[in-house]
Amino acid sequence: MTKIVLLPLQMIHSSLKLTYMNDVNLAPENNGAAPEHGYLMAYDKKEQKAKGVKGIAANGELETLDAGEANKGQFIKVDQRGNFFTNFGKNFLYQYNNPGRYSLYNIPKETPVEQAKEKIEAAQLPQNEAVRRELASTRVYNNHRYNEREINWEQAGNYGITPDVLKNSKDSLERMLQGKSSAVAFHIAKPSELGRESGDAKLSLFRDENGVVKFDIHYIRQAPKVGEDYRGHTLTEDDLKTLNQTGNLGKTVDMVIDYRTKETKPCYLSKDPVTNELFHMPVEQARVPRKVKDYTLSQKEYEAAVRGEEVPIRFKSKNGNYYTTSIQMSAAERGVEFLWERSTKKLEEGQKQEQQQTGNREQQVNGPVQTAGKPLKKEETSGQAEKKTRTRKPTITPKM
Repeated sequence: MTKIVLLPLQMIHSSLKLTYMNDVNLAPENNGAAPEHGYLMAYDKKEQKAKGVKGIAANGELETLDAGEANKGQFIKVDQRGNFFTNFGKNFLYQYNNPGRYSLYNIPKETPVEQAKEKIEAAQLPQNEAVRRELASTRVYNNHRYNEREINWEQAGNYGITPDVLKNSKDSLERMLQGKSSAVAFHIAKPSELGRESGDAKLSLFRDENGVVKFDIHYIRQAPKVGEDYRGHTLTEDDLKTLNQTGNLGKTVDMVIDYRTKETKPCYLSKDPVTNELFHMPVEQARVPRKVKDYTLSQKEYEAAVRGEEVPIRFKSKNGNYYTTSIQMSAAERGVEFLWERSTKKLEEGQKQEQQQTGNREQQVNGPVQTAGKPLKKEETSGQAEKKTRTRKPTITPKM
């Protein structure tokens, strides 16, 4: 039986409904207005033209139509209040064989197709920065580096991992397709030259020199120590304190990104809380959002996030409750993450007072204001204080 080591809960994203134009009843419902929908368009980088997206073919290729008003009824329809890459979106990406060829756009329903086509094609030209900014909120980013069809399940079986195990272990498969490590650690047992190697580890995917997707194993290891070198950066006591507290360094440091050329670039640094593995990501590869949920970052907050600092925010969830937490760039997550109980900063006093007044007004209508993160019970807190980090090295069972 596969052993699973669970991580703390992550945010649960809302689902998105995608249908075709003629499948949607736009008449008002008794419980309020019908949801607003947009339509999906793509820029074909190979043909250098904008098209409407009809669906996914059996071979995994994107099905497109000429961008004309006559074809609009066949374009995939998107619930604009949702998040594209969940629900249908996950299935869409699992089947999507060539994501690098297209840039996707969620176009508001009232926008004429010809107008959308012109803007999308204009946005590809270097001199049209204003058009790109205008379309930025409509971009649908493909966060997948891999396709599920590429996974070598036979190799996974040799480790004692089945498709059902990965798919049912929180968001492990989704994270791995995005280029991240699995959400949980598994007990891995694999054959080796000395026998059978086993240990607790997270999994990720990578491409070998032939482009074949394979599993990478991240065993639980010893925690990094003061004075240890990581890609040309010497870890200090303050570095480790911050990494252990939030999981991220909280600043950028120069690191070697290519050992052959010794090239260095400013990078973010993070540590996996389960495996103790260090991760780096060049700042130039980061995509820092201006808006997180319904919270818009000020210029000062945005610049702090780019520097890798912790930024406290407060946002309203779909259930009407307000949550306070911090966000921070994470090299392990390849982007911005919510810190939840790892948050060390609070909202500035002026901002806090303003939002508290807003919260008090809306509390009377929408319910209580809650703090993000599940609070620990007293016995859980004391239990965690007594718990020590254990490092489990792979064990070798000799061949008989």
